[in-house]
Amino acid sequence: MKPDSSEWRSSQAYDFISDVTPDALAWEFLRRNPAYQREFADMQQINPTPNSLSPNELRSQWGLRFSSKS
Repeated sequence: MKPDSSEWRSSQAYDFISDVTPDALAWEFLRRNPAYQREFADMQQINPTPNSLSPNELRSQWGLRFSSKS
């Protein structure tokens, strides 16, 4: 889940920002958040820690919403 950070200081790596939707921009910030990365990784473990968030709790805590595909 950890994003590739090798290009984070390159301005060309951010040229796409002016053309993204608000939800895509929010995802760019969220996926780089160390606390989110830890909680997501913990949830993915076969034996998560006792205080690990469930998928629904993770979505709620981080404000994630997924539209249904019809």
